[in-house]
Amino acid sequence: MNDNTKTLAFLGAAGAAIALAWTSMPQGREASASGNKMGQALFDQVDGTAATAINITEVDQELQESKSIEVAQTDKGWFIKRTGKADYPADADNQLQGVSTVLLDIRIHDVAGEGSGEHAKFGVLDPNVANPQDAGIGKYMALKNSSGSSLAELIIGNEVKDVAGLRYVRKPGENTVYMAELENVNNVSTKFVDWVEKDFLDLDKWDVKRVTLDNYEVVKGRINPTTPQILDYNSSEWKLSGSPLVNGEELDKEKLDALKDALDDLEIIDVESKPAMLASSLRKGNEFVDVNNAQALQATASSLQQKGFYPANELDSAGKPKAYPNGKPMLKVVSEKGEIRVGMKDAVEYVLRFGETYRGPEDDENATGDSRYIYAYARVNESLLDPPELEAVPSPLPEKPATEVKPGTPLNETNATVLPPPSDEKKKGDEGDKGKDGEKGDSAASTPPPPPGPPPNIKPPSTPPSAPPPPPPAQQPSQPSTEINGTSAASPIATDPNAEYAKMRAQREADIARVKAENARKQKEYTDKVTKAQARVKELNEKLAGWYYVISNDVYEKIRLERTDFVKAKEKEEGDTAKPTEVAASHVLVAYKGASRADPSITRSKEEAKTRADSLRKQIVDEAKDFANVASENSDGPSKTKGGDLGKFTFETMAKAFSEAAFALDVGGVSEVVETPFGFHIIKRTE
Repeated sequence: MNDNTKTLAFLGAAGAAIALAWTSMPQGREASASGNKMGQALFDQVDGTAATAINITEVDQELQESKSIEVAQTDKGWFIKRTGKADYPADADNQLQGVSTVLLDIRIHDVAGEGSGEHAKFGVLDPNVANPQDAGIGKYMALKNSSGSSLAELIIGNEVKDVAGLRYVRKPGENTVYMAELENVNNVSTKFVDWVEKDFLDLDKWDVKRVTLDNYEVVKGRINPTTPQILDYNSSEWKLSGSPLVNGEELDKEKLDALKDALDDLEIIDVESKPAMLASSLRKGNEFVDVNNAQALQATASSLQQKGFYPANELDSAGKPKAYPNGKPMLKVVSEKGEIRVGMKDAVEYVLRFGETYRGPEDDENATGDSRYIYAYARVNESLLDPPELEAVPSPLPEKPATEVKPGTPLNETNATVLPPPSDEKKKGDEGDKGKDGEKGDSAASTPPPPPGPPPNIKPPSTPPSAPPPPPPAQQPSQPSTEINGTSAASPIATDPNAEYAKMRAQREADIARVKAENARKQKEYTDKVTKAQARVKELNEKLAGWYYVISNDVYEKIRLERTDFVKAKEKEEGDTAKPTEVAASHVLVAYKGASRADPSITRSKEEAKTRADSLRKQIVDEAKDFANVASENSDGPSKTKGGDLGKFTFETMAKAFSEAAFALDVGGVSEVVETPFGFHIIKRTE
């Protein structure tokens, strides 16, 4: 059921409730215009299906400001009408249902007052006309039809003292104040966030399979890339690739689980519309594909930059800009704060890019500075699916005529007609040179027959994998053979090789058909998953493509993690408290002019040295560059010739700050940047 249908159902059901209440109203007291009105409907019977707009106005008591919201029905559903901003879908069913319940099912409990002088006392002053600083202002709610006429209009005031569920109410333009039983009044709000589906990604943390943290930065229009940190999640366990863990390191599961929870809890604070050209491109699955002229591109780039995003060229493996077949440049959006890619089990991948801090206009309810823009869309990533495990299709057996061969050839080695085996009678002279007639026998009699085997140039076919091996020939008593059409009917080796080969070919063809059918089933299953993912991505991008979203900065900080945020030193096992008397370590030294123990030839400033040291540490820790190589190429210390290796040393051997950092590390651990009289150090403990 879509939003439009659901809302009409809510309103229609409320209208039916009014009709039922009217027909079942107690008849004990007669209602009249001047007398008691208990039990009467506050509004004449309203056709809820005619409602096409909802208006709510109230005063923010803390800010003493008037707040209002209008939700209107369109051919695409219900939308929030926002002055100066694009209309946004009203997805909060509870709000729509709450308004229909409040306005369409009200019965008068009693009359509280008749004069306008008591309106402030009952809290039913009209917020549309009253001064926001005045006391006694109520909440205005109205249902309107397509022509703008009110179907039901009400000002809701204070709760009736000591009577649960009753409130003072008044119709705008009338003085009479009634007491009526109302529901859901406090649930109906003028806040934008209460009328939208806050979970805009519709992401379930239990379906997360992979999280890629790509924390590149954009500095002066150029991208500073880093090594993406790829975290795979399976059976409640995390695994890191990109910059694998070294000795003494482990993943901080608590931090990573919090990241996954934050993705699930990601909620809208506000939205702003993207340029139409960018939105239409994203709905087609490619950013900027609909760029038709430089002016449109410039307007889009300006919109992006205001939020902390930038257009950049897609580059090929050679670093050259890519282009579409029509020659238009292939562009993508990059962010000042990098991006996170969240891969799901169903091959849907969310791309989330983080922009500037959001402040909003001065009168905006969310203008706190504690929130941030996020640019989100979805795409299909087939690598998230396990590929189908297809079985190799057996080769078919050739169809070829039988060939006569020597007697005694095994059945499974040829496809030939088998000649009768020799009789058991021995010929004279078969005792060889030493036999009775050996020397006198002729040459034919004295030559032994060749051993049985396949004829030349015939390769025995292999038994198909699923076919059982042929049974061994039955042992039968020696008897004269009877030839039928040239084959031995009583042969202990074979009966009809042509029929046996035909059987083998039929079995092979059955195996081929089975494997092909199973492979087709597996391939279809995989293709169906991809098709389903494509449909899901299309559905998501229809919603995500048109908007810059605003999220809480607290949630942002749980999502955008550096490697150092989720990789920690391994916890020592219980009882392992002994401190070493000496350790071995390597270091990278970045000296600066003015350091008391630095080489006098060094000219860089302290600030330049610190920036350089931070950059080198990032290369080692975040980009997994080899420590020894970084030291050899960049260190200012004499140990650079040995890859920074200092060998073993005691605590007292080195400067105090250096030893404190080195001895605190686990083996394989890398320190933060440490300052000593020599300069700035990055230390790695090796033993």
